[in-house]
Amino acid sequence: EKPAMSVLQPPLSILIVEDVPTMRSMLEQLVAALPGCKVSGSAKNGWEARIELSRRRPDLVLLDEVLPGESSLDLLKEMHALAIPVLLITGLEDAAHALPELAEGRLFKPSWDNLAADQARFAAAIKTALDAK
Repeated sequence: EKPAMSVLQPPLSILIVEDVPTMRSMLEQLVAALPGCKVSGSAKNGWEARIELSRRRPDLVLLDEVLPGESSLDLLKEMHALAIPVLLITGLEDAAHALPELAEGRLFKPSWDNLAADQARFAAAIKTALDAK
């Protein structure tokens, strides 16, 4: 069975927006290890995310749902206006709140203990998000 990512045109560039340095690093490693994917940049807040977006346009954004200083929904609206698909990432195991309609999906954040399974989960979600576009 081929990896889920092989159907995409590599390399797929992904911007990571996450305020916690250790989680941002883990997400960078996870994305870099996915076949056909590369990290186009990473940001710890909306301001840095906008700078990254002005430098290079990613194919997809992994956006932390809770960012300091501003609502991630504002960023989500801006990325949607640019036609960049967004997967929200959350630390809430059972996020009961509704998924914002502008997002392509929501992923529970990965953990070092379960990184291989998390990579498969992220690869499948990324493929689904891009197939929806």
